Amino acid sequence: MKACLVAICLCFVLCGIAVADAPAKVTLDAKAMAIKDAADSISKQAGVPIVLDPKATGTVTTSLKGADLTQALDVVTKANNLTWKKLDFARKADAKVTLDQLKSGILALANMQLVGLSVEDPATKTSTVFAKDVPAATEAPKPALPEGYAWTTVYVVLAAEPKADDAAAGKDKVAKLAANAAKQMADVASLTPEERKQYYSDFMAAQMKMAPEARQSMLRDQMQAVFGMDQQSRDQFRQDMRAVFSQMPHGAFGGGGGGQRGQGQNQGGQAHGGRNRGN
Repeated sequence: MKACLVAICLCFVLCGIAVADAPAKVTLDAKAMAIKDAADSISKQAGVPIVLDPKATGTVTTSLKGADLTQALDVVTKANNLTWKKLDFARKADAKVTLDQLKSGILALANMQLVGLSVEDPATKTSTVFAKDVPAATEAPKPALPEGYAWTTVYVVLAAEPKADDAAAGKDKVAKLAANAAKQMADVASLTPEERKQYYSDFMAAQMKMAPEARQSMLRDQMQAVFGMDQQSRDQFRQDMRAVFSQMPHGAFGGGGGGQRGQGQNQGGQAHGGRNRGN
């Protein structure tokens, strides 16, 4: 395995080396076909291996008849903001390691942003140099390989790299939501108690319609935000919670019998005092 990965690292050339046998033509009649299925179909028809980045997702709708491999890959990738590259590397002809086992290494190499690479072998006192953006030569012969090695060509479909502006856009979105939340809290505070209860009832009803994972994730993040407040704010939050819960009637959070007793005590104006006497 390590020997094969070293061979890849020393012998890869992207998007510029011709293969000995041209890939077969491709026919693809797809309607909202998953990228993975489209890549599998193209790979089988063209007779070339295609490695798909796990992050490369989407669908394709097209009708290709007798298209070149490069045309088919262009159609599939451009429709989903993906890219493809051709990777030629040398490995032992009798290697038992499959391309699927080398998938992670292939994807890593195809994603590398190299300007140049030089590898020196002290045993043979030779150096191997690779350069970026060498013009493609469709008829260029492949360099001779040591005995027992053969060229392997793999096509790689890659997901788009995250844009540098995405993080800034995320921060802007959070800031906008925070500003809206501040205004919303002020509006809610101006409501009557009955109006606020109705607002929160509607709010909770909408939240409970979400998937459990989403609700729990939001609650977890909310609690972590509370724990992340400064000490003074956390103390004030705890005081607010104690003050509110001390005024809640018995059974307010469930329990038929307890709820009735709590309601009676509350109506008598002795809810809090009654609990103290009970204790």
